[in-house]
Amino acid sequence: MGSNRLHTLSPYEQHAIEEIRSWRNPPSTWFTAARQQASSAWNSVTDLVHEIPGVDWTIENVVTGLLELTNEITQDSIWTDAVIKDFHSRGHKIRTLADIHSLDLEAVDSAMDGLNKKYIGLAAVEGAATGVAGAAGIVPDLVALVSINLRASGEYATYCGFDISRPEERLYALELLDRVAEPSNNKKNFTISPAVRTVSRVARKTGSQVLEQVGIGNAFEAVARRLGIALTEKKLAQMIPVTGAFIGGGLNYLYTGNVCKTAHFLYRERFLEVKHGKGITA
Repeated sequence: MGSNRLHTLSPYEQHAIEEIRSWRNPPSTWFTAARQQASSAWNSVTDLVHEIPGVDWTIENVVTGLLELTNEITQDSIWTDAVIKDFHSRGHKIRTLADIHSLDLEAVDSAMDGLNKKYIGLAAVEGAATGVAGAAGIVPDLVALVSINLRASGEYATYCGFDISRPEERLYALELLDRVAEPSNNKKNFTISPAVRTVSRVARKTGSQVLEQVGIGNAFEAVARRLGIALTEKKLAQMIPVTGAFIGGGLNYLYTGNVCKTAHFLYRERFLEVKHGKGITA
């Protein structure tokens, strides 16, 4: 990092960079070791769910629901105007999302404060309700869970100055959800899908919008399928008698909490990179 960059960083932003680095490279402690053991144990449990009758049907319907969801207007409910008006109410006279990148990160963090509590609460209540329904509630529950978390990721993105109506931003948000659902969530390397970058580059050279649309559509389908399978395996634990509501609500609570935390760090990191240059947090 060049010394000229350091002069442009506020003390708050310098502290945020250290937080992001710590988040990406957590120290090895007894807690992280215990969490890894818990993940291994959970993987063993999810392997067993494939012996449950009807599991393939459930997974296929969850994936179908997620694919339909990505073609809807979930992210369009994050209205740009509302976010800009919020910044106006806080004394920041911006006109576009790009103008947000001229603000100090402290102003952005202040505006985003409380987003995690809102979405975690919504997801936990929804999960407990469908958990009581057992297997019949898994498909609508997971589609609703992903919808809630896409909205959460989209709102973090918008407050950090990124246009969630763009297909590559929607895919980034979906990939974020997929990464969090993975048993081992490696935070060191998280970038927008290489497939989207490649397709967009070729499309620009050939002038083919159709090529870009097909490539992005295929990327959406691949990520949605991975996400649907991972979440279905976890959610099938609801079928355990008596504890279904607890596991359902608990899974939604933990998953949404992790999505919000991941979005909090990743979009703030991207904000700083747009403002100060690529690799500022490396």
